[in-house]
Amino acid sequence: VSTYFFSLNRGKQSLMLDLKAPEAKEIVERLVRRADVLTENFSPGTMERLGFGYEAMSEINPGLVYASTSGFGQTGPYRSRGAVDIIVQGMGGLMSTTGHESDPLPSRAGYSIGDMSAGMFTAIGVLSALVERQTSGLGQQVDVAMLDSQVALMENPIVRYFGTGEVQPRAGLRHPLSTPHQALPASDGWIAVAGVKDINWPLFCGMIGADELAVDERFAENALRTQNYAILEPLLFEATRQKTKAEWIEELGPHFLVGPLNNIAEMAADPQVAAREMIVELPTWTGGTLKVSNTPVKHSRTRGGAERGAPKPGEHSESILEGVGYTSEEVSALVDAGVVGVEPATE
Repeated sequence: VSTYFFSLNRGKQSLMLDLKAPEAKEIVERLVRRADVLTENFSPGTMERLGFGYEAMSEINPGLVYASTSGFGQTGPYRSRGAVDIIVQGMGGLMSTTGHESDPLPSRAGYSIGDMSAGMFTAIGVLSALVERQTSGLGQQVDVAMLDSQVALMENPIVRYFGTGEVQPRAGLRHPLSTPHQALPASDGWIAVAGVKDINWPLFCGMIGADELAVDERFAENALRTQNYAILEPLLFEATRQKTKAEWIEELGPHFLVGPLNNIAEMAADPQVAAREMIVELPTWTGGTLKVSNTPVKHSRTRGGAERGAPKPGEHSESILEGVGYTSEEVSALVDAGVVGVEPATE
């Protein structure tokens, strides 16, 4: 089982369909007549060439919400270009702000935020279109670009650029405007600290055993601490390396925001993550199980989240087609013709 496929497709049903086959048109139209939402992430123009573009589908079902997610959207000079996560991380400015300022190399964010943010904005767009449909009775096309999604997430550097002319550099382990608001080394790893302001700066200095920093005029206020960060950093590091992560969290926690810098194994074992059921174990089609991340959305009345593993490709082809009126004989004929795929036989 591909772990990537399993994680992305848990809880779904799978229909394998050759969209280029003439018989696919009737199948898609039957599905669309009953659907609230259609999502697709082909290159712009592909669905139109196949005969399944928004205009054609909305004629069949005027209430259809039709979501198109692509690298650069349905309009603009880059419309026909392809994109993947790293392309939009780079073009969207994220890689220029990620990584330590001392590193001459650009850094990609450690997970596929370019992919995932576009998916999240697509979901938001679909939900808003469904709400609007309650008033108008009509569906609409939702057009989401991966690059647009990255630009939206870069809201703080963007407004600062247009407000001050400053192009945000790579800030590495800290906030570009607040100091200290950053990762700090402990004797056994790293912690993240926030909530240190001018009013409690002396308290922070005293708690880390560096009272002299509180009376140093170079660090008297946040703007000066940020301006003189190159001088301040080694002094902070020397102080915080004297105790463990757990000691700092216990001591600083009542007064400041503080937490450990976890790796993936440490995060997965965190009791707060367990209490929120953010790691769940799901069955695979091979008879085993895999643990995956769960949804962060917790409803008060209705249970959500992952409960089933990913399907085999084509596992539900027959049941889906029978659900829109095909007989078992008609499904078998479509399978024999290569129009529809079903789950491969288990050896």
